[in-house]
Amino acid sequence: MSYEGGYPTVLKKLFPPYWRLLVHMFLQCIAENKGGFDQLNKTQTSALVALVNGWDYNFSVFILDNMKKMLEDSKKNIFMLYPRFIQMSLDEKHLEFVKGPNYVNL
Repeated sequence: MSYEGGYPTVLKKLFPPYWRLLVHMFLQCIAENKGGFDQLNKTQTSALVALVNGWDYNFSVFILDNMKKMLEDSKKNIFMLYPRFIQMSLDEKHLEFVKGPNYVNL
């Protein structure tokens, strides 16, 4: 069994107001969008549904896939996605790293 046709676009404006804020914050904080924060793609929709329902979802793979897509696309200007995620991953994996004088611990 499968769905025939394209995946329907999920629009932020179609959510009730109390869910719209959650969708807005999700798109601003986790989504890889540079603009156009009114639509959720298929991956973002499944991540949001898993978050709301408390299901297991591998957000690390979600973030790393977004970072990989950004680096592979030569048409877009490359910018650093999720710098705090990278810093936390390095801190967890490599405890022996010495922090420089400009390091800010949040």
